[in-house]
Amino acid sequence: MADDNEDNEDPRSSPYQRLKAKAKKKLDHIADDVSREFKEELHDNKKHIKNAEDVASDLVDPETLDRLKEIILEKPEIEQGCDYKLWFHIIKKTITYIIMKLVDIGTDFGASYQHFKRGDLKYGFLTLFFVYLPGFVLSVGFTYWGLTTERKGDPPKRKEITCKRIVKYIGLLFLFPFLYPLLQVVLGFLLVALLVRRRDHEPLKFMGHDLKQFKSLEGFLESGPQFALQSYILMIGQKKDTNIDFNNITEDDAERLAILSFSVLCSFLSLVKTAYQVNVPDPDSRRQDKQHKENAPCFKVTLFFFKFTCVLFRILSLAFFFVYLRQWTMVLVVTAFFSNVIILFCVGASTTIIIILGAISIFVPNGYLLYNFAGTIHVDLIRSDSKILFLTSTFVVNFIWMAGIIAVMVLAETSRLPDEHVISDQSTQYKFVMGMNISLLVMGVLSSIMALVHWFASIAPLFEDPEDSMSLQLQSEQVLILSS
Repeated sequence: MADDNEDNEDPRSSPYQRLKAKAKKKLDHIADDVSREFKEELHDNKKHIKNAEDVASDLVDPETLDRLKEIILEKPEIEQGCDYKLWFHIIKKTITYIIMKLVDIGTDFGASYQHFKRGDLKYGFLTLFFVYLPGFVLSVGFTYWGLTTERKGDPPKRKEITCKRIVKYIGLLFLFPFLYPLLQVVLGFLLVALLVRRRDHEPLKFMGHDLKQFKSLEGFLESGPQFALQSYILMIGQKKDTNIDFNNITEDDAERLAILSFSVLCSFLSLVKTAYQVNVPDPDSRRQDKQHKENAPCFKVTLFFFKFTCVLFRILSLAFFFVYLRQWTMVLVVTAFFSNVIILFCVGASTTIIIILGAISIFVPNGYLLYNFAGTIHVDLIRSDSKILFLTSTFVVNFIWMAGIIAVMVLAETSRLPDEHVISDQSTQYKFVMGMNISLLVMGVLSSIMALVHWFASIAPLFEDPEDSMSLQLQSEQVLILSS
C-alpha cells in the first residue's frame, strides 16, 4: 500500500520534487539490495569472519572495536539544515582518502607497466615491490605485537601461542600486504559513508587521526621509495641501458617520461601530505604528559615548513645518491634506520614501534607526539623523550645524508662519477652535480633550522599547562610591580 502511495506522485509537486522522490526511492532499493547481499555474504563466510575477528581482537583494544561497532550501528537523529563544515570534511576526505589514493595506485601500476613494456623487469618489479612494502612492514609489526604483547588478565599475561594462532598470523603476514592498498580505500570509504549516513562529526573524531596513522606507512614506505626509484630512472636517462636523446625524443619515450614524472609528483605530494597530517598533537586524556593544542596557535605553519623542507631534502638526496653512489646508498639508508632504532630504544619505545617508526622516520621524523599508533599500539612519550626523539632523529639522519652529499662532491672532484646518467657532456655533468650538492646542503641546513623553530615555537608549548603558564606570568608581573 505504501508503494502505491509512493508511485502515485502528487501532480501538484514541482518537477524537481518528483525527480528527488524518484531518486530517493531508487537509492533505497539499491541500499536494500546491498544490505541483503552483504548479510548473505556474512552468513556464507562466518568462519573466515570469526578468524578475522580473532586476529583483530588480538591487535586492537576491545574498547576500540566496540566503539567502532557502535558508530557503525548507531542511527542518530539527523538535524535539519546544512552543516557546511561537515560537508567540507566529506568532500575533502572523498578526495584525499579515496580519489587521490586510487590515482596514486594507478600511477604506480602505470609506471610498472611502462617498465615491463620496455623490458626493464628490474624497475617494473621494484615499482610493484614498493607498493607491497608498507603492508609487509605493518604486518611484521602487528604479528610480533599480537603474539608477544601481555594484555589478558590481572596482572596482564601473554595469550597462549597455539598452532592455530600461528597459522592465522602467517596469513596476516603474507596476505595483508596485498590487501593493504585496497584496505586504505575501503576504510576511507567507510569513514565517508558514516559521515554521510550519520550527519555528525563522531566518525571523524573517532577514526580521523587513527586512520591517518594507518595510512602513514603507505605515505612513507611506498611514496618515498617510489619517488627515489622513478627520479633515479629519470636522472640516468629513463631508458634501459642507454641515455635518452632529448634532441630527438620519440613519442613512446615522451609518454613514458610523462607517466614517470607524474608518478614522481604524486609520490612527493603524498609524502608531504602524510608527514603533515600524522605529526599533529594527540591530546588523549590518558597521556602521561598532557598536550594542550591551544598553546601552539602557529603549530600547522611551522609543521608545514619543517616537513616540506625535510621531505624534499631527504628523498631528493636519496634519488641523487642512487645515481652517483649506487650500492653505497644502502649503507646510508641502513645507518639511518639503525640510528632511528637506537633513538627509539633509548626513549623506551616497544619493539613493534621501533620497527615501524624506525623505518618511516628515514624520510621524516615521526611518532614524537603520538599517544598510540593507529589506535592500536601504545607510544605515549613524555616531553623529554619527545624532544630527544624529534631533534635527534632529525639531526642524525640529516647529518648522514650530508655525509653522502660530501661523498658525491669528492667523486666529482676526483672525476670518479659513474658513467650512467642523463647528461653526456662531462663539463656540464660536473656543474650539474656540484649545483645539486650545494642546493641539497642548503636544503639540509634549512630543514634542520626549521626543526628547531618547530620544536621551540610549537611542540614545546604543547606540553605546558596553561594554568601553570598563567600563574608564572602573574608571579612575574607581581615581581615587576614590587621591584618598581
